[in-house]
Amino acid sequence: RWLGRLGSIAWRTSQRRARGSAARNLEQVLERRLRRVPLALLIDEAHTLDPEVGRTILSTAQRLAGQDLPLVTVLAGTPGLPDQLRKMQVTFWERSQMLLFDRLGDRDASDAVRIPFEEAGCAITSEALNRVVPESQGYPFFLQAWGKALWSSAGRSKSTVTGGDVQSARTEFEAIRNHCYGQRHDELDALGLLPAAAAVASAYRDAQELHSTAIDRILESTLHQEGRCSDRESVWDIRRQLKNVGFIWNPGVGLGGRYVPGIPSLMDFVLRSVPRT
Repeated sequence: RWLGRLGSIAWRTSQRRARGSAARNLEQVLERRLRRVPLALLIDEAHTLDPEVGRTILSTAQRLAGQDLPLVTVLAGTPGLPDQLRKMQVTFWERSQMLLFDRLGDRDASDAVRIPFEEAGCAITSEALNRVVPESQGYPFFLQAWGKALWSSAGRSKSTVTGGDVQSARTEFEAIRNHCYGQRHDELDALGLLPAAAAVASAYRDAQELHSTAIDRILESTLHQEGRCSDRESVWDIRRQLKNVGFIWNPGVGLGGRYVPGIPSLMDFVLRSVPRT
């Protein structure tokens, strides 16, 4: 308890120091390290970085890389990461390599389930995979959920997972999936995005993808019906928010201004949960 209090006091004291000292200390620590060994600086959930902290880290990394020191910096985050980087006022990130991801194809989704089971000494039949892969919709978290459920119900005790085992594991998988749905629904509701999300989801019932102009027309109509401001900036802001929470995706690989559903089955869930008039 006392050590925790002392640490808290030390932290508050350090915050009163000159802002530049943190950057200098970080740069000195990293430089000493880089003089000995190459370093990969990996920052996950980077879209949650405090702008001042992120600016310190990235500016320091840029200066060190400019000295030909063996440093690579990798940031991972939601589609809202570029917006957060702009708040950090580090424009050089726009010249970095950007890797944008879509949902997995059937072959990759199948491998994501099959390979871990085989490495654990358990085979999984094609029948089982042909049931699991379509229901996962290529969404990595759902593939993890299926893997967990199948391992719990059969993988621990059997040498082969079959189609029958998929049915036995379904209850556990659906509990995980429905909890995910509930969290996403509450997030959309807290942001005031449910009516817009439902309107967009309805349009996706008849389309695999929608161009940004089509989405904007839908959002403009929805905002107008709600009696809210429906000018261009308001519409773009709603589309940006739907993208940042992963409800719609713009992977950027040959899609241009076209968007695809983040999780198609989540759109169905939202449609069922929102009263329609």
